[in-house]
Amino acid sequence: MTYDETLDDEAAQQAKSILGNRLAAPARDTVERLYGHYFPPVPAFDGWDDDTEAFIRAEDNDREATLTALRPRDDAHGRFLHQTLAEIYPNTFTYRDSPAHETADDGLEVSMFSARVRLEREYLRHWLPFPHVPRYETQEEAADHLEHLAATNPGVDHPLFDYLAAEAPRRHLEKFLRGETIRNEIVDDEVALLTVGLQGTQKAVVAANLWDECGRGRLENFHTFWLRRLIDRSENGWEGFYDYRENHPWFAKITSNTNAMLLSRPAYTQQAYGCFLVFESWVAPHFTHILTAMDRFAIDEADRRIYFAAHVAVDPRHADELADGVRFQRPRLSPAEIHRVLQGAHLAADAGKRQYDLWLDHFRTDKEHTA
Repeated sequence: MTYDETLDDEAAQQAKSILGNRLAAPARDTVERLYGHYFPPVPAFDGWDDDTEAFIRAEDNDREATLTALRPRDDAHGRFLHQTLAEIYPNTFTYRDSPAHETADDGLEVSMFSARVRLEREYLRHWLPFPHVPRYETQEEAADHLEHLAATNPGVDHPLFDYLAAEAPRRHLEKFLRGETIRNEIVDDEVALLTVGLQGTQKAVVAANLWDECGRGRLENFHTFWLRRLIDRSENGWEGFYDYRENHPWFAKITSNTNAMLLSRPAYTQQAYGCFLVFESWVAPHFTHILTAMDRFAIDEADRRIYFAAHVAVDPRHADELADGVRFQRPRLSPAEIHRVLQGAHLAADAGKRQYDLWLDHFRTDKEHTA
């Protein structure tokens, strides 16, 4: 085979677009209508509460004093940390609930960035540090460990999901469904950010995951489109969802904030990969329980079930591919990089357990008060 023939063969692999021959307008009115809603379904920025704005605009010493005063009170500390981070991260993802969504503001964005860095330091030093994890010299050993962790960590069979499947009143299920929608509404952008800085096999695995998130080029199969269908058919539709968002519990933001923190700092590239692996491994067991809960209340509309049913089928493959992305990574990972992947995976497991513990406590307390 000559050099020219080799070049022709390689070029031919990509000569035809995986999007098809030509892009076209949506074929169904439903697609056109649902894509008419801004997504993620967040309101335009209209200001911060006083505490958030004060912290963002404060000097370093004042920020330190605020956080030091909060640390002895676990709930207040976690609430302030996660609510404030959740107000800042939209600037990373460029959504309209950021104050710099349409107009750059150098001074404000510098303040937001420095406040974010200080809060992330608080997270890792005082709220939930990176856990101690085993050290492995080879990718193969690390991949075996990750597969075991994905199957056995405390988030996989958390009792919250048994509660939802068998015991929760419908109002708790509906609240959790909205919470899960918020958790998953930006996964496509999270996966897109995860590709940045990865190489070789890891990048290919994440890019394949992103292609699935984007419906393999079909607008009606975007995973976020399935969430649009879910919101549209839920009680009070889009307005009801916006109303819920105003009182979304602070602890429901833990895993999203953990992911955003790791995705947006160069030093945490491999930790973000490990974090995402664990998050993907939870989806099938958790969503199976959610579908069981839906069965209990005869929630059988396809629009409300498709997001969960599809992910029960898809995400076990995603989790396996992410582990194989470590196992077969080229260029090979150094022992330090392997260690960082495991750090992120174990941090995700710890963050998820904390979030699910708080969800379950919230539901149990509400049930006692309304009995």
